Amino acid sequence: AARSRAHDHAMRRRLLIAGLLALPRLVRAESGTQGTIIIGPAWALPADHGDGQLFVPLLNRSAMPDALTAARSTICPLVELRRNNRYDDPPLDRIALEPGQPVPMQPTDRHLRLVSLRQPLRIGESFGVILDFQVAGEIEIAASVEAAP
Repeated sequence: AARSRAHDHAMRRRLLIAGLLALPRLVRAESGTQGTIIIGPAWALPADHGDGQLFVPLLNRSAMPDALTAARSTICPLVELRRNNRYDDPPLDRIALEPGQPVPMQPTDRHLRLVSLRQPLRIGESFGVILDFQVAGEIEIAASVEAAP
């Protein structure tokens, strides 16, 4: 049974990595010898006001560890790194990116919280986000507003 679970976990991991690598809207960002971060399609749930949620799947293709340490956007004054939807917990100070380990983001799980939206997030719209990585530096991406990825 343990062997079967280990095999299933390994298979899911390979499928997730393959999926990240095959996504047509993939953004690649390289920072010379500092490493490579692969960013899957960034998407946000629709929101009328208050706070929003942004999901950005990440993969570190470098041999060195990295971390997402901050994010910012003109659509809100603050972006928090979150481990879940329990907003009474303090935000994360970083999201670790170990080499070759996919970092998925999804509703009720790890995500970026868009605090005090300046405008509604409507399906079909997009907005810019700057991600700050400890090693790779700043990477600017576009996020689309969708009901689901």
